[in-house]
Amino acid sequence: MHTVYIIYSPSTEQYYIGQTKDLRITLWQHNAKAIPATAEGKPWEVKYQRSFDTRKESSSLEMKLKHRTPEQWEEFFTPEVVEK
Repeated sequence: MHTVYIIYSPSTEQYYIGQTKDLRITLWQHNAKAIPATAEGKPWEVKYQRSFDTRKESSSLEMKLKHRTPEQWEEFFTPEVVEK
């Protein structure tokens, strides 16, 4: 499984979009400052996740999300895939 995710940092008020095979480990890495792009945003929290069977499918959604503003992400969110 491949998961597309959006995480949010309340301390910097920034979002980060990515994909992973294990969201639990990836979130830990973001919060451990192991990923340079998100090192300053600790703590990060998951705002959205959606799993796909193939990397091709997850890459497609990741690119669509990265080319839109946070206000435009809503069209991709459905209640069963948004974490609360």
